[in-house]
Amino acid sequence: MLIRPTIVAFDTGTLKKVSDDYWSQDDFRRTKSRKFIEQTCFNGIHIAFTFTHVLELLAHKDNSKVRDRIKFLRGLPLIAWLRPYDRNGSPGSLADVLRRELHAVIHEAKSDWKAIVEQVRADIWETGVGSEIFIDDEAHWQVLGAVAQDHNLRRQYIASVVRTDPGGISDLKIGDAKRLQMRPKEERTAFLRQFVQIMVAQLKQHGDQRLDNPDAIAADFATGIQKELENLESTNIDSIQQMFECWDLPQELVTDNMTIGEFSELVAYKHRLVVVSRQLHPPAKVSIREFPPNTLPAEFLQRKLAEIQRKAARVSGSDLGDTHIAPLVLHADGVEVDKRTHEYLIQMKRAHPALGSLMGRFFRSTDYATIPDVLSKDDP
Repeated sequence: MLIRPTIVAFDTGTLKKVSDDYWSQDDFRRTKSRKFIEQTCFNGIHIAFTFTHVLELLAHKDNSKVRDRIKFLRGLPLIAWLRPYDRNGSPGSLADVLRRELHAVIHEAKSDWKAIVEQVRADIWETGVGSEIFIDDEAHWQVLGAVAQDHNLRRQYIASVVRTDPGGISDLKIGDAKRLQMRPKEERTAFLRQFVQIMVAQLKQHGDQRLDNPDAIAADFATGIQKELENLESTNIDSIQQMFECWDLPQELVTDNMTIGEFSELVAYKHRLVVVSRQLHPPAKVSIREFPPNTLPAEFLQRKLAEIQRKAARVSGSDLGDTHIAPLVLHADGVEVDKRTHEYLIQMKRAHPALGSLMGRFFRSTDYATIPDVLSKDDP
């Protein structure tokens, strides 16, 4: 009789601590780390990895630290990794989860979240030992390490910019926006100057504290808006109404009571749907009308988590990583998250019972040594 492995995705911060302790000169820390690995192995826990985990573990400027982490991960006796949709062997990402869920809907005729999750979970994990993924190839990890550092900076930028609303329009209803007039060209320079000042202040107050040069970021963002307006005008779009129409969204999904922020999320979802569907096999054409925003459970969870995150007084680039790891609660036996994400997931579970009923165990910890005992007990 085959025994299904226990798949647990640990917080990247925990894996970093375990690795640091593993190579520590301090006997207590070294023993603590090795005992943790022994206990997880004894309990049959496979430490789960996604491409997001890998990038976060490699995003360190000290190459020796990165080498130690890879060497530590290579020696893990039981691991699991998210199987990519194209089965290329490397750890997959949230995009692969969404692609598998969409595949289940289109090609397996799964129409409800429970059926989708059951279908995807059955074939989403690959198991093995650390050396199968964390190969002994320093050149490979150096290249990927550079990618990871760039990725980290990009996450800080995205999380910070998304948190801003310098135009004060996020909560504006579409019906009210349609009645507005396009701003005259002669007023735009002064408006954009004020826009930049407000955005800089919001980036400093709410953005990632590690964000570099918010003044330049705000100026570049305003320049991009100006160019976008010029492009729209070159296509003879001269009203707010026409701006909404150019996104080509189904009229039944866009109402006058919808806010600009909600409309932006709808546009973003349409883009994600197109991206996810590109590599489906067999190929399939998708539309937002046929697959509305509540179609894929992992996408729904990611989007709702991001909505809560954006209301925080201060955001972090790591928030984006959380939105890529947290959806694993639908497809893994356990997911470790930080204190803030833990509270957010509790809120989501209460607010969306249909989703909450499919969510597996999620937990937080202050000391990784206690995790094996926590996982050995029934989920409260």
